[in-house]
Amino acid sequence: VSGEQMIIAAEREERVRTAIAQLPPEQADILKKSFFGEETQSEIAYTSGIPLGTVKSRVRLALGRLRQILDDLK
Repeated sequence: VSGEQMIIAAEREERVRTAIAQLPPEQADILKKSFFGEETQSEIAYTSGIPLGTVKSRVRLALGRLRQILDDLK
């Protein structure tokens, strides 16, 4: 991996972290658990005490919002 590739990857990571910080807390939390914590949606529902459908909805809404935020940053 070249130095340039490392810089590009770091910039992308920072953009994603900034975008996640703009999400409502309940969406950001579930997204972090799902993608960074590698928990299944069923596990998140169980440990959070919320219905699985709510977890799925929050992930879907969060991903849609992230697309909007990241498109705006282009």
